[in-house]
Amino acid sequence: MPLLEVKSVTKYYGKKRVLDNVSFSLEKGEILALLGPNGAGKTTLMRIIAEGLSHRGHVFFKGKILKDRSVIGYCPQEGILYEDLSAYANLKFYSYLHKRDGRWARKMMEKFEIPDKKVKELSGGMKKRLSIVIALVGEPELLILDEPTVGLDVESRHQVWEIIRSLREEGKGIILSTHYMEEAEHLADRVAIINEGKIISVDTVDELKRSSGIKSAIEIRGLFQEIPEGFVRENSSLVFYSQEPKRDLVNVVILASKVGKIKEVVVREPTLEDVFIKLTGRRLKE
Repeated sequence: MPLLEVKSVTKYYGKKRVLDNVSFSLEKGEILALLGPNGAGKTTLMRIIAEGLSHRGHVFFKGKILKDRSVIGYCPQEGILYEDLSAYANLKFYSYLHKRDGRWARKMMEKFEIPDKKVKELSGGMKKRLSIVIALVGEPELLILDEPTVGLDVESRHQVWEIIRSLREEGKGIILSTHYMEEAEHLADRVAIINEGKIISVDTVDELKRSSGIKSAIEIRGLFQEIPEGFVRENSSLVFYSQEPKRDLVNVVILASKVGKIKEVVVREPTLEDVFIKLTGRRLKE
């Protein structure tokens, strides 16, 4: 039995449909990444699960309709910290809401190496670490992290990744939203690609690449005035997805040369970004 099942969830804001018949499941000890651009519906979906935001469809926890949200730890995008209080005071406050004492707060600060400074004196990565610890205060079985590393530098991002991995090893089911391809590839057991309120595909990264039908990507770097039919633009490059790169290479180069100046041609394996473009028709960060 899955830890969590989301079945046919649909959400409207007025007449605008922001989630369209969304379904997926999550196992215990699994990380599922919701990968999609800003505005895809990721945060709305997480609020439905974590907060019970009104919706059509059903959310099940261990086979039963989810009613008790205390089984969920939720770390939203927006700040939940009191900047003028110390890290310990913040954690102790949230601990008391769950009928825990200060000893638990001290233990968690030591475990996750959080210094007892005022929050406004902490780095962005340390603030995010503290926010995740607050989400753990009720010892939840399910953890929901809404873009947990947005705005962080590379080192801080990797530190947060290590915390998330350690929580999976403890057996927690984790849903995280992201618009970082690298984050989805490095953290997730499975990736759910979401675009314009729809789940396009859910699978492992390797299986998503395999099932996309893309064997190779022919990337032509240079300066181009237009995009020929069958190509996609990626920054200053043109990319053609091919199942037979040896067969297609010459014709692809000829077509590209008609619309601009070629500097370099690279035949590479498909990336998760390539899969996203193939499935949605758009780049992740458009």
